[in-house]
Amino acid sequence: MSEAADPAEVEHDKDEGRWRFKPRGLHITWSSNSSYWKMPEKGTDGPAELMAVCWLEIDGSTSEPLSKGKGYALSFKISMTKQDSVWKEGHVFMLAKVGKKGIAKWEKINLGDMRIGNIIEIPYGKLRFEVPKKAEDTRLYFGLYELWTGKWKEGLQIHEAVVEEMPD
Repeated sequence: MSEAADPAEVEHDKDEGRWRFKPRGLHITWSSNSSYWKMPEKGTDGPAELMAVCWLEIDGSTSEPLSKGKGYALSFKISMTKQDSVWKEGHVFMLAKVGKKGIAKWEKINLGDMRIGNIIEIPYGKLRFEVPKKAEDTRLYFGLYELWTGKWKEGLQIHEAVVEEMPD
């Protein structure tokens, strides 16, 4: 069904407080089937390309805890290879949640107006969140999901997901 996220495909710069998740560093539902997703070669910076799925679900998590009391930003870099009217009908949502029992922060994103070939960062201005000072579990769990339409879609490319600590 899906390949497990490969920790070797996640770059963590501790000095900058930044994680970069290449497509193989994310858990992409149905990524093990090339009829649904075209995955890049291991160790490369190529995008994962959506060939055809009826359900979009992409998850990730930091391998190490985030710093308590600090602000962070989450973004995905994406592009489109073709226009698909399904993206105009249904939105995608980004989620960031600190700790498995934490409160989720959501952002609704419309991909219907994207131009073919442009690589953009979503959401515009990034999804910002803060790690509570008293949090016990400070790992980040995040994802990109569709609002269920039940329709097959194609053309989306996932280039990377980035989590970065915001300056004080």
